[in-house]
Amino acid sequence: MKKYQLLILISGLLIFSSCSKHIYVNYQTESANTGKVVLKPSKPTERTFVTINDNLIVDKKNVKSVTINNVPDGNFNIHYTSDNSWYKDKLDVQIPLKMENGKEMTKLVEVPPYSTGYWIYMGGMAVLPWLVLLTL
Repeated sequence: MKKYQLLILISGLLIFSSCSKHIYVNYQTESANTGKVVLKPSKPTERTFVTINDNLIVDKKNVKSVTINNVPDGNFNIHYTSDNSWYKDKLDVQIPLKMENGKEMTKLVEVPPYSTGYWIYMGGMAVLPWLVLLTL
């Protein structure tokens, strides 16, 4: 009986662990006279899309940060979105960028807080397994 309880607890921990990654992409193959842009969300985002001037850079990934290498000099429009319905507000950020002299730039992306429905769901998911275990 104790083995089953331990197995359920470990399985729950694995299911709720984060699978977000630090993403590294190249904007172009030419690396001479180019800079780097690092996008850092305030917390990891799920099903994330990033575009630069309407060119898709990141497609539906779980993200801790996005590093875009080989960005040439010029003006760019970065669009950072997440297809996550649990946020209070939609995550849809436009970031204007002027790259010059091969700089390294870091841009912070403010992620909205989770909605009340998310917290109710997570609380239920945390309590429900314990209720099942106690009734066995």
